Amino acid sequence: MSTRIKLCDLDAFLNQQVLKVNHPLNADKTIIIIHKDGQFFSYENVCPHFSVQLDYHAGQFSTYQNQVIMCAHHSALFDIETGLCIDGPCKGQSLIKVENERINQDIYFK
Repeated sequence: MSTRIKLCDLDAFLNQQVLKVNHPLNADKTIIIIHKDGQFFSYENVCPHFSVQLDYHAGQFSTYQNQVIMCAHHSALFDIETGLCIDGPCKGQSLIKVENERINQDIYFK
């Protein structure tokens, strides 16, 4: 039996739709978890265009009505559900997906 690694609990999303957490397997990386329509999508917090983090201030993200997430540095727009860049300098590339699992009131790294 494997040990689950907790990323966060659902209470963390009370006042926000995007949460930034530490990557459990790589101390140099962070993960963004996006709450949309009752689902949780998670990606490494790295833009494929220039390997910079997506947040414009630590933990602050632009999501345009919770439909896309925007890279703060070059305005690339990524589909929340797929991670695909739909507009910007890395159009056609994708964010690196991080599998997660919701169990009761917690989100786990999968």
